[in-house]
Amino acid sequence: MSIKANGGFPPGEPVPNRLRTCLAAIPHPTALPWCVLVIVLAGLPTGALGQQNGQQGGDIPKPVTIENPIGDRDAVDATTIEAGLAALAAAESLDPSLKTSLEDLYQQAKQNLSAAELSAKNAQQLEAMAAEAPARMKQAKMDLDSKEVVKWTLDPDATVESIKQTLAESQLELNELVSTESKLTTAPGRSQKRLTEIPQEISQLEKDLEQVEKQLANPALANEPAVQTQARTTQLRSKRQALRMKMEELRKEQAAYLATTELVALQKQLADRDIATLRNEVQQLQETLTQRQRSEVADKIENLRDDLQRVPEKLKPLAQRNIEVTEQHQALVNESARANAELNETRAAFEDVKNTLKISQERLEAIGLTDALGLMLRNKRNEFEELRNKFRPRADLQEKIQQHQISVFSLEDSAEEVDERIAAIRDSAHLAEELELLRRRKELLVATMQAQNSILQTMLTVDTQRHELRNVIDEYIDFVDQNVFWIRSSPAFSLQELKYVPETLRWLAEPTSWRKVLDQMMRNFVWRPLRSLLGLLGVLALFVYRIKLRRLVYECGEQALRPNAKFRITATTLFFTILVACAWPALFRWIGWMLLSNLGNDAFVNGVGNAFSITALFIASRELIKEVCRDHGLAQLHFGWDKAVRSMLRFHLRWYTVLGGILIFVMVMIQDHSDTQLRATASRLTSIALFLVTASFHSIVFSIKSPIFLQARRHSADSKAYLWRRVIWFGLTGFPIVFAGLAFAGYLDTAFNLGTLMQYSILLLVLVLLLMALTFRWLSLHYREVARRQAREQREKKLASLQSSATDGLTTDVGIELQEEDQADLPKLDRQTRQLIYVVATVFSLFGFALIWSNVLPAIEIFDRVELWSVHIGKDMEVEVVTFRDMLYAIAAIVVLAYSVRNLPGLVELFVLRQTSLDSGARYALTTMLRYALTVTGALVVLNIISVPWTQLGWLLAAASVGLGFGLQEIVANFVSGIILLLERPVRVGDVVTIDNTTGVVSRIQMRATTITSWERKELVVPNKDLITGKILNWSLSNVINRLTMEVGVEYDADPDQVRDILEHVVTKHPDVMEDPAPLINFDTFGDSSLNFSIRFYLANLDRRVGVTHEINTAILTALRAADISIPFPQRDLNLSVKTDTHPLSVHLQPQRDGVSLGHSDGKPRR
Repeated sequence: MSIKANGGFPPGEPVPNRLRTCLAAIPHPTALPWCVLVIVLAGLPTGALGQQNGQQGGDIPKPVTIENPIGDRDAVDATTIEAGLAALAAAESLDPSLKTSLEDLYQQAKQNLSAAELSAKNAQQLEAMAAEAPARMKQAKMDLDSKEVVKWTLDPDATVESIKQTLAESQLELNELVSTESKLTTAPGRSQKRLTEIPQEISQLEKDLEQVEKQLANPALANEPAVQTQARTTQLRSKRQALRMKMEELRKEQAAYLATTELVALQKQLADRDIATLRNEVQQLQETLTQRQRSEVADKIENLRDDLQRVPEKLKPLAQRNIEVTEQHQALVNESARANAELNETRAAFEDVKNTLKISQERLEAIGLTDALGLMLRNKRNEFEELRNKFRPRADLQEKIQQHQISVFSLEDSAEEVDERIAAIRDSAHLAEELELLRRRKELLVATMQAQNSILQTMLTVDTQRHELRNVIDEYIDFVDQNVFWIRSSPAFSLQELKYVPETLRWLAEPTSWRKVLDQMMRNFVWRPLRSLLGLLGVLALFVYRIKLRRLVYECGEQALRPNAKFRITATTLFFTILVACAWPALFRWIGWMLLSNLGNDAFVNGVGNAFSITALFIASRELIKEVCRDHGLAQLHFGWDKAVRSMLRFHLRWYTVLGGILIFVMVMIQDHSDTQLRATASRLTSIALFLVTASFHSIVFSIKSPIFLQARRHSADSKAYLWRRVIWFGLTGFPIVFAGLAFAGYLDTAFNLGTLMQYSILLLVLVLLLMALTFRWLSLHYREVARRQAREQREKKLASLQSSATDGLTTDVGIELQEEDQADLPKLDRQTRQLIYVVATVFSLFGFALIWSNVLPAIEIFDRVELWSVHIGKDMEVEVVTFRDMLYAIAAIVVLAYSVRNLPGLVELFVLRQTSLDSGARYALTTMLRYALTVTGALVVLNIISVPWTQLGWLLAAASVGLGFGLQEIVANFVSGIILLLERPVRVGDVVTIDNTTGVVSRIQMRATTITSWERKELVVPNKDLITGKILNWSLSNVINRLTMEVGVEYDADPDQVRDILEHVVTKHPDVMEDPAPLINFDTFGDSSLNFSIRFYLANLDRRVGVTHEINTAILTALRAADISIPFPQRDLNLSVKTDTHPLSVHLQPQRDGVSLGHSDGKPRR
């Protein structure tokens, strides 16, 4: 097969061979711009170049000697450079480093010379291209005007296999032709871009050339060696030569583009005609192949039926099965034809979308974002969206593929059975007829299996091609969304558009059109009487029972005030509130359904139907909020909203719902008008008005002094909504105004899409707030019940504690308050649960926003074209560009990181760690380390987004290491010790420890220090480092059994054995003293005034150590008094030695009277 419509394809030679033949005839410039090569290749199908080469004998052009077109006498050549290198080598007295630098100059000169030679070759080829352009255009026009087309013919004796081979070759040629046509389509855009760039490049080259000329004009330095001067001037002259040749090349390139502009258009027309011809021939080949296959199978069936009449009766079932196999083959042939047709259609669509994507990308790169290009992209996007729905993956296709796979297995099994039967009867002469039928059956099974495998492969290819088609369509849609979002959909607003306003009002108020609306509703009543009547009755019921439903809401509110109220009352109230709020939306939706139920209506009727349906969605959410805020409703009696909030929302929602509903109704209704300009004007004006109304509503409701923020602050002093109230007001008020400005400037589609998404986002927030309010109501009722139950339990515990005071512990005795790890704290639990709800609501809102704004996210990719700075990364110093999009992603990552660090550890502790056996200290350590891990990970992610090179941060790490080694040494040591302390657990909250002669209870463990409360209730703050590296006595680390030692002294007249028995009886009688180990009582020492006994006994725990000491001491005193054994006070003997010559000193002891002591040694009273 060959195509001779343009005289370009030799008979019997496929396109690829001809392409190679023509390429061999053209010397390829290695430095020629790619767009020029495309133009050269694009001209190949015309045959003009081939004919011209043929006229010249088909010889390859001889290389042309490169001459200096500038006429420079100081032109540099290879001989000059070699002579300079030789002179440099002969200069032995030259410094080695200077010699090396001069050798580098000569190497640069060589490179410049090579660049000049390449530019000269390119200039020659470009000049030839421009010279050949008129002849090639003449030939192309002749080919287009020629009506002589060699029709495709097929050999009547061609077999099915040869036709398949020809079809495959033709399909390959068609694909290559389509690829060539795609290049021709994008060539004008690239040419235009190149024509814009060439003058700028020439201007820059002229500046570089001027600098070189200045350097050459400068005289040599006085002390500069001659060889250095020669090397420098050689390098500069070679650079001047390269610059001049490059400028000449650019001028030739510019001329070639201008000369071939019309040629490219002619070549594209020829390629389009060739593609149409080849597609027609491929289709004919496919039809011929199907006809041949059907004819062969039909002949087989006819022959088998004739054989059925001739075979013996006992072989008729076997012959009949042969016919059935052939009929199955026939069905497969018909199905294969349909599958191939579907495959060709899918392939054509895939190639179309793929080429359109490529062309659109190159046009965008060539001419930038323009309004015309934006309109084309929007139209193509809508077209491809319909195509995407048409070629969506089919579930029945997978089922058919599975069925055909099963059929293949069944046919293979049948073929094996036939082979076994043939082998069994091969040597039996009387079974020759059966053997012949079996062999025929084997041939039929093989042919059917081939057809089955062929159609199975075709279906698999169709399924794969459908997925690829959807992928390339999605890629095109993403490409359009990235760029069309920033393109005007209409011109900017002008006063001339106001002339369409009266016409729009007349169209809206046309009585005839509204009579059509009424007629459509009456026809729908006639066509669908049951559904129409049921819908109307349902709407009327909502209006009739509105008062009764509100009364039920009031009664449920009264029940909600009772102490034993259940959440079921709140759920019932919500249901009744939704029914009340659905009255008007249901009416609007019913009218819209009545008008849209019959396709093919008048445009006005369709517009009214769509307007009613969409307006119903708008007013539904507003009506629901109004009913929620009604007096004695959900907001007041169930959610606890302030009256100021409820009154404000109900008042402002009334006018906003009416005005917004009217504007949305008109905006949607006008979309079905046939006049494009009128439709655009009305849409612009109504959208601007709607945005301004929305901005006014948001400005009032979310003002800085709004009751919403005041109530949020009353409920929580650190309310984020109150702190960010100015930002919230600015965003909710400013965005609609910005959208109105976009609509005014001509970005109508952009503003409309953004406004729609903003409305959906607000509806999502309202839904989330209602769900949160319902959840908080359920929590409030639940905690109320839990509080009552805990109050009863605490009362019972208090009564039990009054009856048994022996359960008091050590910390109670000394008055130390410990941090309870597992104590049920309802306020704290309520705060944690509310925090969890806020986190879940935030995550749900983020996912909702991501889903709502998913169509806009590709538009952010355009910010990737705004380059901020570049960074050199890696050993190869690769350049990584940081764009404005990267900064947006980094800011978003920082926000997510801050929120995660603040909330995620608490969420993990609440839902994961509290379900384990870990105590509070271990949980605190894990959540703290999780917080630090999130911080480090987030920092790495942010730095990676903005392409911060890690290799250049060594100095920062070194500085941080020095800072840690000196200034932060103790802080880091305490921090790490705190983590070890919390994980290793040498001390725990509640342990009794002794450190630095201070004994107390560990009351708090933090990351830097641990607090120990002594028995005097003084808090000792111990750095964690001291607890890890120092010595500490933990009385309750692994074994809480402890020994208590007491000292008792009795008078010298007491019997030691009796005293020992009394003490042993008292100690062993006490219930807290352990029997094993047994108490030990010893007569220890002779004191100054008493016999000292030591009592040693063991307690099971430390809880009652102080209490047991008091009780045993009291019991010992009581027992000794009962035995008439006294505990002596300290006694002293006083010996006086007075040296006097007269007589001994007389001492008289007399009682003291009125503070005067009598009887002193001198006999005088003393006070």
